[in-house]
Amino acid sequence: MARPAIMLELFPAEVRYLTEVAGLACWTSSTVLITPVVYFLQDLSWRYLYLIFTLISAYSVFGYWMFDESVRWLLANDKTEEAKTILRKAARMNRVDEKQIMDIVDRVVAVDFKAEEGEDIDEETNTMPEDPINSNTKGQNRLPQYTILTLFKRRRIAMITTIMIIVWTVDSLTYYGLILSSASLPVNRYLSFFLLAVAEYPVALFEFTLMNRIGRKRFCILFHIIAAVSLIAGTVASSFPDLPGANIAIMLFFFLGKLGITGSFSCLFLYTPEIYPTNLRTIGIGLSSAAGRIGGMLAPFAGPLAEHVRWAPGAIFGCLCFLVTMILPLLPETKGHELPTRVEDLEEWYKAHSGTAKKKRCDQ
Repeated sequence: MARPAIMLELFPAEVRYLTEVAGLACWTSSTVLITPVVYFLQDLSWRYLYLIFTLISAYSVFGYWMFDESVRWLLANDKTEEAKTILRKAARMNRVDEKQIMDIVDRVVAVDFKAEEGEDIDEETNTMPEDPINSNTKGQNRLPQYTILTLFKRRRIAMITTIMIIVWTVDSLTYYGLILSSASLPVNRYLSFFLLAVAEYPVALFEFTLMNRIGRKRFCILFHIIAAVSLIAGTVASSFPDLPGANIAIMLFFFLGKLGITGSFSCLFLYTPEIYPTNLRTIGIGLSSAAGRIGGMLAPFAGPLAEHVRWAPGAIFGCLCFLVTMILPLLPETKGHELPTRVEDLEEWYKAHSGTAKKKRCDQ
């Protein structure tokens, strides 16, 4: 779960959404390619399939030496020299003046440190009258070392965390439940899996065109509604399999349901780390993802449940998606906002941009 956090911290606010668009496109392509691989290996042991997937992903072992640490995290934790080393390398690669970049870093660190000390800041230049910080201030600008308990110690961040746990659990349960139930659709199981995988490609296009226009929260709510309506409609259609065109309707609704839950689930990989402050970012998305794994572990039971109560899985998935649309408005919108650094930044931001805060201002 470090991947979403570090990807966000590498890019400015206006292009952060592109990291999720690219991530979803790669994920979907991998899912689509699984179908022919599994089809041609269907008569062999599952061990060969695992061996192929392991070899394909073996390159990730070298990531430790290939990727640099997040500059934002380094600066937030008073590792200024390490951050400068990475920025110098980036400046050389992009043919930018290194001295100018180092001056900017020194001014930013000086402003952050002296602002905490309560000293005056030049409002026009956003700098200090004194020189940038020197070695004597090293170690004094470090952020508190938050833990997982910090997520529940303050009311607002505890509410955000609780909502994220619920949403991740529902999305993971629904997403993997649909994947595992694809074999029960009225077509060949390999074809049904392939079609449901292809349903994710349009989501990447929707993310590219809509996410920076309507915002993360509205995008997530919209696709949860699409998933809920489609899954409930597909459940109703599957209850009347003898009607003309019933099979086509079932496939269409499940296709739309997969599209909807993919859009909402994919958005969470961008929305969640954008909400949490720097030293809580990986903890917040890690806890949310762990909750999502619980949903993934419950997903295989959808098949046996459908054998006893045919309409139950789709109805449960649809109703849970509707539930999520009711609680998502309580979260703040992250579009166009800089990533928060401290818990205090998050709380001020939440008070100014949460759904409840906006409602109170309108009432006044």
